[in-house]
Amino acid sequence: MKSILYTFLFVFFVNCNPTPKTSTTLAQNSTAMVKSTSENTVNFNTTFLHEYPKNKDPYTLGIRIQQVGKNTYALEIDMQLQQGAFFVSPNSKRDFKGKFSVKLSENDKINATNTLQEIPLSKEEFDAHPYVNGYVNWVKQNTTYRQQIKINPKEDFKIPGVIRFVIEPRCTLEEIGFILIYENGELKVRRDLC
Repeated sequence: MKSILYTFLFVFFVNCNPTPKTSTTLAQNSTAMVKSTSENTVNFNTTFLHEYPKNKDPYTLGIRIQQVGKNTYALEIDMQLQQGAFFVSPNSKRDFKGKFSVKLSENDKINATNTLQEIPLSKEEFDAHPYVNGYVNWVKQNTTYRQQIKINPKEDFKIPGVIRFVIEPRCTLEEIGFILIYENGELKVRRDLC
């Protein structure tokens, strides 16, 4: 009786175990997946679309200051976009909370003498996305922003500022602090890492 029971259990466990797929079967399925995606022009990657590594921004921001005349300077911000990133241009006619902007703390030492210039200039386009549903100027290529400023150089000063924008498609508000420093007759800019 015991031998019949052991035989029955042995057959039961052997038949209930799923048969593992062989590497050949997996390779065939993988090839079929690649073939079907290329025919349908859909690209499935092993990572999610627009997934960024932690602590890795989809852009690089550079900031510098150049003297262009007596007590007149140009604050320049270079936006280098990677991985399909984009943001709303300051030239968009509609009001967006995440529109690119440069703000200096209120002070009596520096005055902006013109509007923020965008090089190259973005173009208005219609976006049907529910959060936009209208016209917008998306910045999708590397762009430089230039703000001309005039300083009152009577004494040394430090003026904090911030660059704000929402980087898409990650949809995060970016705030990059900087400080304009006037010392010993020279104006400098540095990132505020605080």
